[in-house]
Amino acid sequence: MKYKCQICDRDIDDFVSIAHIKAEEYLLGLILRDHPEWHEKSKTCHKCVEYYRKLVKDNEI
Repeated sequence: MKYKCQICDRDIDDFVSIAHIKAEEYLLGLILRDHPEWHEKSKTCHKCVEYYRKLVKDNEI
C-alpha cells in the first residue's frame, strides 16, 4: 500500500511510512523554526514549498 506525501509529492510505501512521517515532522519543525508565524493550514508560496520538497528529495528522506 502507498500514500502520497504532502511535502515531497512522492508515493511512499507503507513499510517506510513511519520513517517518512518522522522526517515530515522534522521538516515541519524546521519550517516553524525558520518561520514561527507559519501554520500548516496557511497558504504557502510555490517557491517555499519547492524549497522544502527539494530538501526531502535531495536527502532521500
